[in-house]
Amino acid sequence: MIRRHIFMSAAAATVMLSSCNGGGDASPTPTPTPTGTATPTPTPTGSPTYAAFPLAAAAEFFTLNASTSYTGDPATSAVTLGVAGTESFSDRVRLATSNAPTTGTYVFREATEETRFAAVAPTTPSAAANTEFVFRSDSTTTAGQFSQLEFLNNVVPGSVTSDALLGSLTRVSYGTWFRGDSTAGAKRLTYGVFGYGTVASDLPTTGTQAYTARVTGRVVRSAAGATAVNRIGGTVTVSVNFSTGLVDLVFNLTQTTAGGVTSAYANFAAQGARPVGQFQFNGSFTSGAPLSGTFTGAFFGSAGAEIGITFAGSSATDRLVGNVVGKKP
Repeated sequence: MIRRHIFMSAAAATVMLSSCNGGGDASPTPTPTPTGTATPTPTPTGSPTYAAFPLAAAAEFFTLNASTSYTGDPATSAVTLGVAGTESFSDRVRLATSNAPTTGTYVFREATEETRFAAVAPTTPSAAANTEFVFRSDSTTTAGQFSQLEFLNNVVPGSVTSDALLGSLTRVSYGTWFRGDSTAGAKRLTYGVFGYGTVASDLPTTGTQAYTARVTGRVVRSAAGATAVNRIGGTVTVSVNFSTGLVDLVFNLTQTTAGGVTSAYANFAAQGARPVGQFQFNGSFTSGAPLSGTFTGAFFGSAGAEIGITFAGSSATDRLVGNVVGKKP
């Protein structure tokens, strides 16, 4: 208010002096020429930074997951198949992993159920020759009760798998939890993908991108009075259209028996979409697939450099669950 008062007083004085000066002889004060104001240069926004595997310390992660179950003894008869389904990121299924397999703590938790291995040497070690390291415990009091954790071997420093693709993944990983209550009781399979998700604003907005990917999983088949629980392998072609959000998958799956015999399992396609502003996507198996099923996935690392997907499928005789992980070529 003080400054405004002085300014008004000075203006009034100028008017009075001009009037007393006789009017027409006064030289008007020139109007200053406006000086252009430069447009400020925007400060560049830095790209997000992401943590990386192998781990520097123990860490806990939420997961994308796929799960199924069955009840009965697959070694002696047909089993009763449960539901198979997928779930986007949530804290309902989460895991803890470590950078020190023999001294660290490894946990898989689904709702209130948990398996924990603390300071226990894995049954399959973290070593360059192994794509996964595995923990397993078998009950000494309840026949057929067991729990098994399987982790992609890219989280432990100094012993990352030598597999060219899997060993190069630094933003995404996976884990599997297989457990059983008893010989004839319920068995449950949970596959989970985890890692350092891409910030949605860091994803491309145009173009189509292929990903080089690897698949792992299990299929439970119960038919003609017999049951088989086989490992799933093979290839998955992944293509993402960042302009439209469409995600296309082509599965060419194999199955391997407990005896090590590998054969073709199923070939089918799936399609989904990424909602605007999200780093996750979901979809379903397309018509003509031998199973009905769903998948859910997400992008990991800078600009969606890596990808992780879980999938689950059902037919009259089969329950299929698994993970897909990959990266841009």
